[in-house]
Amino acid sequence: MQVAHSNFRRELGLSPTAVRAVADGDRRRTSIVADHATLFLSLLHHHHSIEDDLLWEALLDRVPAELAPLVHVMQSQHEHVAALMDQAQAGIGVWRRTASASDGEALAAILSDLCTALFEHLRAEETHLLPIMARNITAGEWEEFTARGMSSIPKRQLLLGFGMMLYEGDPEVIGIEVRKLPAPLRRLLPPLGRRAFRRYARRVHGTPTPPRGIGAAA
Repeated sequence: MQVAHSNFRRELGLSPTAVRAVADGDRRRTSIVADHATLFLSLLHHHHSIEDDLLWEALLDRVPAELAPLVHVMQSQHEHVAALMDQAQAGIGVWRRTASASDGEALAAILSDLCTALFEHLRAEETHLLPIMARNITAGEWEEFTARGMSSIPKRQLLLGFGMMLYEGDPEVIGIEVRKLPAPLRRLLPPLGRRAFRRYARRVHGTPTPPRGIGAAA
């Protein structure tokens, strides 16, 4: 989960800057950056949906008393983030149509607000919820959570998704996942994934090595 959180922090955290860097009327760059923001909003929505379906329900059944102090906070944060995601999607639609700097600035402001709310939620989740999950969610349930998370990535972008995990993910966690692959893929996928991410990052952010640690707790 923390690997996924790192990707959301970095890619959504960099998106306001990416939007503001697009020149007024540049429809090609508008489309590239709008596609990027749309992709990560979609992945975030899917991530939260899986949490609600698989993790919250199981924890509420198993440790309701332990979870009770967190329920209101987490639900409130999810609702706030979801509302800002809806605003961002609408803003992307407008910006796509006009490619204007003013509409880009309006979208960037919404994305900045979204990142503020999202990063607060992720810190709260990592601090308070992940330790409860670690004690009460089975290995099989984590496997299902991971598999459903990967299923949200479009098939044509699976290499990119793997490269994103490698870029900033905990090497120990990544190693566990890589060891599950057939031997030939263990050798092939890491370099191919890293190459796919470098190419994507250069296209969206102008660099193959975008800043790490965006939005992480101090």
